Amino acid sequence: MTRTIFFILGSLLFTASVHAGTEFKLNDQYGKSHTQADIFSGKPVIMYAGMERKTPDEMEAWDRVLRDKAPSTVKVVGLSNLEGVPFFVPKSSINKALVKQVPKTIVLCDWEGDIYAKLGFPKGATIAVAVFDEKGNRLGLVTGKANDQHLDQVLALLPD
Repeated sequence: MTRTIFFILGSLLFTASVHAGTEFKLNDQYGKSHTQADIFSGKPVIMYAGMERKTPDEMEAWDRVLRDKAPSTVKVVGLSNLEGVPFFVPKSSINKALVKQVPKTIVLCDWEGDIYAKLGFPKGATIAVAVFDEKGNRLGLVTGKANDQHLDQVLALLPD
């Protein structure tokens, strides 16, 4: 309990410096373009993101849990930091893997890693989940695998 309170307080203190107001335009795994205004359009957003080889598996796990447990009033979005992908790996193969593993959720492909960093996701994280309010203000961040404890932490961050 004490650890959770410190975690939430620490996340709230960091929230002041992280805002989704940064304009961006990224393609999803299907090649469709999305802007900051599209993603943060009047609904709270749960965004799972990562930048490691194991990230697609973790995204798939978080997607399953969030589709089952997140309120219908929340938009769920993925963000894949792909700056570390070697130049010889075709983008199409990355997109195909994301389509296969996360077919029903928008996964933004951040090939430069800029938006991932601007939204305050931790460098080197396999998976992290952030909650934003309807205006794009980040309310908190949870890192780690999809499990009941982490899910409870994410859902506790949602605005009432």
